[in-house]
Amino acid sequence: MSDIRIDGIEELSKRLKRLEAKVGRKEAVRILKKGAPPIKSEMKKLAPKRSGRLHKSIVTRRGKKNRALGETVLVGPRGGKKGAPYAHIVELGSRGGTYTAKRGLFSVFVAGGQNIRVKSITRRGVKGIGFIDQAYQNKRNDAEQKIFDHINKIVTT
Repeated sequence: MSDIRIDGIEELSKRLKRLEAKVGRKEAVRILKKGAPPIKSEMKKLAPKRSGRLHKSIVTRRGKKNRALGETVLVGPRGGKKGAPYAHIVELGSRGGTYTAKRGLFSVFVAGGQNIRVKSITRRGVKGIGFIDQAYQNKRNDAEQKIFDHINKIVTT
């Protein structure tokens, strides 16, 4: 049998216990948010700026609590009335085709302010831009490095 001796185990154990005490859920979210700015700025740079609404809606926010995933931080367009509820269409695109009303009729606005009702409508498809995925792929390493540096700073202190 050989004797193996590892120096510093007690010191490492003490540091990890201090880290556990220091880092709670809120601190974990703060650490993750350190990696968000490079992705957010790249996403804003790549987002189409037709009206500026999509560009302005890009935010960093805490994700929903999920025990399997742990803490999450989301970077992307906000939905709803104040956000850009159409962001998924700009990102992924849409398929075209003919849509038929199951009950009733579709209202279609025509030039001149008229409103006509029809049984089916034909829409053209829209190609997705993919600015969210592209921003993530471009700046992923920068975000990981910022998170790593912050964790390293906490562990060494």
